[in-house]
Amino acid sequence: MNWIKHKSRSLFFKIFLSFLAIIVLFGLFYMMIFQLFKTSLQKEIIDTSQRAVHDTAERFSNQFSRLQVLMFDIYNQSDLIGFHNQLRHQTGNEVNYLKAREVMLQMRSDIYNPLFFLEDTLIYLQEHDFVLSKSGSGDASYMFNRSYASPTYSYSFWSSYEDRLESFTLLPAETYRINNDLSEKKLMPFVYKQPDNRYEVIALIDIDKAAQSFFGDSNDRALAILDADGSVLYNWGSIRHEQLPLFQAGQEAVLQDGTYYFTETGSDGLTYVSAVPYSHVSSQLSRLTGGLLLIFCLSLGVAVAASYLFSRRLHKPVKQILTTVLNRAPFTSMPEPGSITEYDLIQNRIQELFREKEEIRDRMNRHKSVLTSYSYISQLKSINTDISEWEDFLSDDGSFIVVLYHIRFRMNPAYELPLQTDQAVRHMLEHIHLITAERYPGSHTFQIEKNEIISILKREEAARLEELLADIRGMLNEERELFLVTIAVSSQVSHSSEFNQAYHQVKGLTAQAPLRDESQLVTKQRALPNTVNLSPSQEKGLLNALQSGSDSRSLQIIDQALETLQRKEAGIAQFRFFADSVASKILSYAEMAQIDKSSVQSLKQWSGRLAECHCLAEYSGVFRQLIEAACALIRKKKDTGEEPLIAMFMNIIHNQYADDLSLDYLSAKLNLSSAYLSVYIKEKTGLNFSDHLLGIRMNKAKELLACTDLTVNEISQRVGYLNITSFNRTFKKAVGMTPGAYRRQHVVQTHASG
Repeated sequence: MNWIKHKSRSLFFKIFLSFLAIIVLFGLFYMMIFQLFKTSLQKEIIDTSQRAVHDTAERFSNQFSRLQVLMFDIYNQSDLIGFHNQLRHQTGNEVNYLKAREVMLQMRSDIYNPLFFLEDTLIYLQEHDFVLSKSGSGDASYMFNRSYASPTYSYSFWSSYEDRLESFTLLPAETYRINNDLSEKKLMPFVYKQPDNRYEVIALIDIDKAAQSFFGDSNDRALAILDADGSVLYNWGSIRHEQLPLFQAGQEAVLQDGTYYFTETGSDGLTYVSAVPYSHVSSQLSRLTGGLLLIFCLSLGVAVAASYLFSRRLHKPVKQILTTVLNRAPFTSMPEPGSITEYDLIQNRIQELFREKEEIRDRMNRHKSVLTSYSYISQLKSINTDISEWEDFLSDDGSFIVVLYHIRFRMNPAYELPLQTDQAVRHMLEHIHLITAERYPGSHTFQIEKNEIISILKREEAARLEELLADIRGMLNEERELFLVTIAVSSQVSHSSEFNQAYHQVKGLTAQAPLRDESQLVTKQRALPNTVNLSPSQEKGLLNALQSGSDSRSLQIIDQALETLQRKEAGIAQFRFFADSVASKILSYAEMAQIDKSSVQSLKQWSGRLAECHCLAEYSGVFRQLIEAACALIRKKKDTGEEPLIAMFMNIIHNQYADDLSLDYLSAKLNLSSAYLSVYIKEKTGLNFSDHLLGIRMNKAKELLACTDLTVNEISQRVGYLNITSFNRTFKKAVGMTPGAYRRQHVVQTHASG
């Protein structure tokens, strides 16, 4: 009993008991929160599924409303009405078929608009058994039995299709065999016909693409669209009509046969039913619950173990101090009892320690002069006298070898340098100097730039240089979490006057070094990849991904390009050039998307961190932050009501800048007048059409001049100039120099920096 009472007053017991009390308190709080979370989690999952079907119904309703407006406009086109009247009252060459061509041109601009999800729009002139489509006109029998063939909607169906009370009619989706594409698609006919006319407009909706866009692509969910009579117009996934439950009035969710069914009636009168297996809900709940329990158990075990070890760690030094103190004064009287035994013993010994301290201070004062003299001598010995030796070396005509240590400090938030970077470089300089001077007394080591150290060895001293550099590289690799060092070795230099040439040689070798997560030794030049830019398809894909705000697709393209560079063993300088080029494209698109300047400035700060990247993981991480921030801003801009016309305009000129683009061509493609389009572009972007096109062509021309071996004539044709004289004149006016001068300047700058 006395032993227990004695131990309960010890430092270890009280610290450990305090930790256990805190762990129990937090454990009870965690269990309470966990119970509340578990009860609300399932309801949240169900509410999320209900919101998903509500959003789907709203999107489909808006889509059908847009199509009604489109079909109404097509139906009432003056050219179509005039062409139909001519067919009814005239024959042969009297019919003006150019009106039909104008109708088809108008339809094509609408059909190719990705916002409508249309495969085609057919105008069926039933009285004349004649059909107009995006690909042309033809006999109705051929069009419905060959071009768009479906067992349900054959020629006989459309020829006998009667007038309905409704102007707009949605028919059930069916699989069509499209003769032009030699493919099969599920299409939903949307018919508009007025009772007093003998022609009708049939919009063939690519319903699978629309459902994938509005509902999402998920293997464990299903969607059905029902008309007002309860007939299934379309189903996505494994849902069937006979499986659908009966929903009571006001009921939005039903659990039947292990499946949750969610319903929503859209503003178009259609009913949208989503089916989610209960296993999907329960699996999410089970995974999350199991994960939380596992984390709790692991946290509890780690906390108890850490508490025990930390308590022991606090107790052990105190015990050792007490042992030392007691051994030095074994006859000291016992202290008065206190709250903690160990501290009671330390308190009783503190007076003796103070007395010993005073005795030591007296002895130190008596020997102060001797210690001061010794300190001065040590400082004098540490003075660097290598400057005079370096002057003697420059006057020596013997050959030598230059070794450059190029230091790149890592961007790693998990580590912090114990010193500033300049102090760290000085410490490395001292280590390298000591190791090199020990083996080669005639060598010289000094710092030449902020992050560069130079060692110079005479030719007779460089016999075992490889062994020395291997040892230094191994020493530097021990700190590769903090910095990476590229060691470059020059060829033999016959005279000190050629030092500048040797220095530029090793500088070039460090730029050619492959991107590796370790310090490395480079002794000779190697072949590098010819180009380090995005391919045309990758550049186009990146632009489309940024335009849609898809950060995952953008990151996938950039990661693929980075991995390709890594696989081709591109140099450090090439990685930097690639990163700056891609970041410039991202910032350029962000600016064209009319994102505010403060947000673009924050993106520039992320792109600036690319200069701190020194391995593939760091490049990928910084690009992830940059892309996610840029896409978030682009999505936010689109959500605030951004007109899609500007996005379509930017997409066209970025993808077709090499074609013979004109404002008239764009106005016809965008279905707007040239004058209105010109004013609209100037108002929304601040630049007119010709300035946009000129800027894109000149940027592409500069990129091709800097990164390829194409001739100026080939480059001019690639950027849309068939006349090289016109290209030279335009390039000089925009850039301030001719294409050839720009290419020579870039080569000089590349060699100077590399």
